[in-house]
Amino acid sequence: MLRLEIKREYIRKKPIPLEKVKRVKEYIEYLKKYNTILLVSITGIQANVLNEVRRKLRQEGDVLKVIKNKLFMKAIDMLDDNELKKKLEPLKEYLTGQNAVIFSNKNPFMLKLMLDQSKVYREARAGDVAQNDIILREGNTNLAPGPIISLFNKLRVPISIREGSIWITKDTVVAKKGDIISSDLAELLKRLGLKPIEVSLKVRAAYTDGLIIKGDDLEINIDEYRRQIEECVRNAVNLACNIAYPTPETIQYIIARAYLEGLNLSINAAYVTSENINYLLIKAQAEAQALYERVKSSLEQ
Repeated sequence: MLRLEIKREYIRKKPIPLEKVKRVKEYIEYLKKYNTILLVSITGIQANVLNEVRRKLRQEGDVLKVIKNKLFMKAIDMLDDNELKKKLEPLKEYLTGQNAVIFSNKNPFMLKLMLDQSKVYREARAGDVAQNDIILREGNTNLAPGPIISLFNKLRVPISIREGSIWITKDTVVAKKGDIISSDLAELLKRLGLKPIEVSLKVRAAYTDGLIIKGDDLEINIDEYRRQIEECVRNAVNLACNIAYPTPETIQYIIARAYLEGLNLSINAAYVTSENINYLLIKAQAEAQALYERVKSSLEQ
């Protein structure tokens, strides 16, 4: 028993690869430097698509890093700021599957919105679902005649040969929204250089200002929020006008309303002013005409 314990004491642990140490240190530096962290799933995302997203983020001063989940957890554990470590601890539960982390100083909602607006497209693959109608437009494909003609024929795309290349003779819907893309269609779209599949990075969770926010809670319906804000503005302006509360937005309406009410009062009271004299004359004429008609009707009886 003693001999076994002695042997265990002298067993050397396998050294940690330098690359892993370097990555953990890099994660720690970014965690300290940036205020906002977005954890995004990259499962099924091609490298070229990811590079395009990384390029767009870099232009905004943000950093995207593909991470190793265990190493990122280790980086959180090794933070010397205990308060920050405690706040980031809940982020670990989202570290499953293939992930990348976006480091930024932007508001996470704005960052999510920017990701949604920075659309990236990839080539279609067999089995993909068409996100919208896929239409091959009339015109020159710049493809030379050859075996590819059979793909056009299979997909019932009308073509002709002109000037040594294949021309599509009519706009043709080759897949409707919701259709499954076949291998033949995927091959044809690839040969035509078309990328109809929109790819977006799904946000798992975000960290900012000491809070962990679920990815679904970052979803914002911009059109609905705009409608609500516009409705609130209309209601506020209407209320301010009704109680005669002057603001830069309401003062012109309040003055116009006050002017009309004053004009109406002066007309009803027959108080002559330069602004109401024409209305008073028209009113007097109308009243005189009405009186004349009543007197005339009475005499005729």
